[in-house]
Amino acid sequence: MKTQGSLAEQDFPRLVQALHERRWTGVLTLTHGGVGKSVVVQEGRLVFASSSSPDERLGELMLRRGRITLRQLAEAGKAMVPGKRLGTVLVEQGALVPKDLVKSVIEHTQEIIYGAFQWTEGHYRLELGGDTKEAIKLNISTPDLILEGIRRIDSWTRIDRAVGGLTAQFERMEEYEARLRGVTLPPEKLAILTHLTQPRTVENICESSTLPDFEVCRTLWAYRVVGVVRRMGPAALAGTAEGEGLGLMTNGE
Repeated sequence: MKTQGSLAEQDFPRLVQALHERRWTGVLTLTHGGVGKSVVVQEGRLVFASSSSPDERLGELMLRRGRITLRQLAEAGKAMVPGKRLGTVLVEQGALVPKDLVKSVIEHTQEIIYGAFQWTEGHYRLELGGDTKEAIKLNISTPDLILEGIRRIDSWTRIDRAVGGLTAQFERMEEYEARLRGVTLPPEKLAILTHLTQPRTVENICESSTLPDFEVCRTLWAYRVVGVVRRMGPAALAGTAEGEGLGLMTNGE
């Protein structure tokens, strides 16, 4: 596994899946446009994240969600001292109860990670080992994170490139149920898989789904990343996996 590389060459969703497949533990660092993100990974699960972007700070998230007022944010900022975090100050000042702080920290971690799914440029670096001292950790499966992260991507260019057009063929992987164990899917998205009993073209899959074609294609991309479907091509039809030159990946990518 490459310890560093370009996000233009190694798409973030596929990078996350690769770490999940290998049950990797360490810190994934992302940089793009002067912004840095740090993601703690434990046995393939993303459990904590931080960002250097002022727009991705915990206080701003709670302000956007209406959990604190502008005055409370300003007062907590004045009371900040080295070694004490904003959330702790807000609880001490009575602006938040501990339960709301936990909820906000979890949402904060998720939003930082989901934001990285939008990145198509920048660099990543992997550092093995280590454990986070954070008391509040994200408890979401990696497939769930990938499915939701891709659901938030609206770039048709990225979706179309991953799906391959109307005539591209997809087949369901035999172990698809095991890979999605514990994942909750809307009935319409689950139907895409249950109806895929034999290889079908993207056009056929769209015609038989109640979802808009855009959503079908985006879902196929997500399913492909987590390894529950495979896009078939000349190599796959000849009995070998379709190769795309991305050494991190498995699952027929």
